[in-house]
Amino acid sequence: MEKYQDALEKARFQYDAAFHLLNVTYPLIKDPKLLVGILSNISISMENALDAILSYERQLRLVPHYSDNFQSKFNVFRYKSMRRNKIEPELIQSIEMVQSLLSLHRRSLIEFRREDRLILCDREFTTNQVTIPDIRSYLDASKSLLETATKIINRKE
Repeated sequence: MEKYQDALEKARFQYDAAFHLLNVTYPLIKDPKLLVGILSNISISMENALDAILSYERQLRLVPHYSDNFQSKFNVFRYKSMRRNKIEPELIQSIEMVQSLLSLHRRSLIEFRREDRLILCDREFTTNQVTIPDIRSYLDASKSLLETATKIINRKE
């Protein structure tokens, strides 16, 4: 199995896990702290979908070498692959937002629940909230990225 096919399979698995957590587990438990786990699955799904696209295009020698970290993959995708494959900029904004929320979660001093939201505070006590509608939009963006990756790989095989 090629590296890009393996990455696409992992992306689908993480997407399915996030979808299940959001639509089955969260309504039963109703704990907003579960939203961070859903965000994490969405982030891993997006990263693997990016990796699938870039690995395939790297095999075709359409993109240069890149480091094996998220920021390097994201920059190569944004500047080389996005225009070629006609990917909408809203998808890039969703990827950046998911990454920034996870980064804020990692460095947040305080996080607490408020109704069905999770509030994250950083050192300067600026707050961000994670809500169900936001998570749904990120999940939709992840699905769109998966569909785009599948089209790119199947179009050229």
